[in-house]
Amino acid sequence: MTDKALVCTGAAVGALVGTAAAYLFFTERGRGFRSRLEPAMDDLMREVQKFRGTIEKVGSMANEGMRAFQEFQSARSQGQFPPASRTSH
Repeated sequence: MTDKALVCTGAAVGALVGTAAAYLFFTERGRGFRSRLEPAMDDLMREVQKFRGTIEKVGSMANEGMRAFQEFQSARSQGQFPPASRTSH
């Protein structure tokens, strides 16, 4: 992209953001929209926090499983467990 195109794109994005901000903060309909949007955003934030907690739990479980597997492998390599026997059918 050329410098001129970047400047034009930046100006267009700035104009759109400014228009949206003016609508949301300086008009009655914008204030009404914000008052309806805020509870939805609060709900979304709570869901994101729950999801984050779930992901952290999954990561913890995966780490614990990996630790147990490594302990098993270490014990097996030290001869504490016999190698798995294979039977033919």
